[in-house]
Amino acid sequence: MNYTELKQRFGPYQFYALSLVILLITGYLAFSFGYKLSDEQQTLLNQLKNSSESLRLENADLSRQVNVMSVELDIATTTQRKLAEETELALAREVSLRKELGFYQQVMAPELSATGLAIDGFAVEKTLSENYYRLKLVLLQQDKIKATLNGTVQLVIHGSENGHPKSYSLTSLNDQGPLAFRFKYFQMLEQEFTLPTDFLAEKVVITADVYKYKRKLGELNKTFDWSLSASE
Repeated sequence: MNYTELKQRFGPYQFYALSLVILLITGYLAFSFGYKLSDEQQTLLNQLKNSSESLRLENADLSRQVNVMSVELDIATTTQRKLAEETELALAREVSLRKELGFYQQVMAPELSATGLAIDGFAVEKTLSENYYRLKLVLLQQDKIKATLNGTVQLVIHGSENGHPKSYSLTSLNDQGPLAFRFKYFQMLEQEFTLPTDFLAEKVVITADVYKYKRKLGELNKTFDWSLSASE
């Protein structure tokens, strides 16, 4: 049924009235749909605004926390550095005091060593050759009435090799035999040796058999940490 047939069937007045009603209904439905859609969009927009504001506040709070943590980290780092420096100075001072105490004990209280022998200096230097070292040992007599002391010194170097404990005697590291000494006041012993490539030295144990003429006075034992000194 087309436009002309509808107009003839209902008449002009009824046809225009029906058309007007249809237009009103269509307009109302379109307005209602548009209003509802606009209301939903406004609600969604408000939700997005609220979410954006919440995220902004949360971001600001996180930024404040990061700033506070950054300041705390700077303070902790500075404090740790100062403590490390103070600890290093204290350790160096302790080493110096121990050396001074040992020296004064040797001079003022020789009776502390029954053998009359003291190790006044010990140093290990790295030479220009790979894994080749030079040992220096200073022996001192403590007895007030000086007599000739003689004997031998054995050194054992303790450490680790390939992750396992390992020890080497000085005589096993060279072909020179044990260190022999004979002196009245003091004597410096020196010897060179080679360490295995994979060996990590940790400490040196020194044992000296001390004689006065042919009579054995006793045995002196002392342990030193492995520490390389600068070559002169």
